Amino acid sequence: MAGNAKNICIALVLLMVSACTTPGGSRPIEQVAPDPKAAEINMRLGLNYLQRGNYEIALEKLQKSLRQNPNLPSAHNTIALLYQQLKESDKAEKHFKEAVRRAPDYSEAQNNYGVFLCQQQRYEESEQYFLAAIKNPLYRRKAQALENTGVCAMRIPDYERAETYFRQSLQLNPKMSTSLIKMAEISHQQQDFLQARAYIQRYRDIAAWTAKSLLLAIKTENQLNDQDAVASYALLLRARFPDSDESLQVKKGLY
Repeated sequence: MAGNAKNICIALVLLMVSACTTPGGSRPIEQVAPDPKAAEINMRLGLNYLQRGNYEIALEKLQKSLRQNPNLPSAHNTIALLYQQLKESDKAEKHFKEAVRRAPDYSEAQNNYGVFLCQQQRYEESEQYFLAAIKNPLYRRKAQALENTGVCAMRIPDYERAETYFRQSLQLNPKMSTSLIKMAEISHQQQDFLQARAYIQRYRDIAAWTAKSLLLAIKTENQLNDQDAVASYALLLRARFPDSDESLQVKKGLY
């Protein structure tokens, strides 16, 4: 997978809707009484609708949840993901900050806020939130947060720091596919082509090929002078991604 925003994983599905409106026009905001239990239910309903792709109702439920309990961190986290997707950065940051302020040990929100900050090119800040998530001994997605930190470090670019985080991610979970292909990229850049091949083979065993990962495999095998492997990967690239820039590059022999 490429070293862009898609590499960086978030905990919840993102929303793509507009607040408090429908295609038919404005809808008055429902007045609700404070009710923490109902807020949690609406939070879960919102997430369920969100995962099913019913974004409008998901947003309504999440907004209602926040009106019922403005202190609910998970609702702030989820609405922040919505604004992040809508590229309303100020609103996204406001709700991420609320989520982590109201629950300092809320590692999912810290991880998600780290992703947001990395996408804003605020790399050092993002690392602080990723590391805060990782420090929580109860957090089950440490490998993902470490991988996110590595992806962000590559954007600086700081490949030495990125390698450290990818190795730590793979120690926790050897099947972190982005960490594997990024380690292959780093190894290739370091001209350690045998190690790059090893990471590519591990990646191949657990993840779907992308045009970029196939091109990396072709370049690596070419450096190792295995032309049979080059031809095999090139054939696969042309078959799966015939219109890609990578396929055109290989067709021209630019590898």
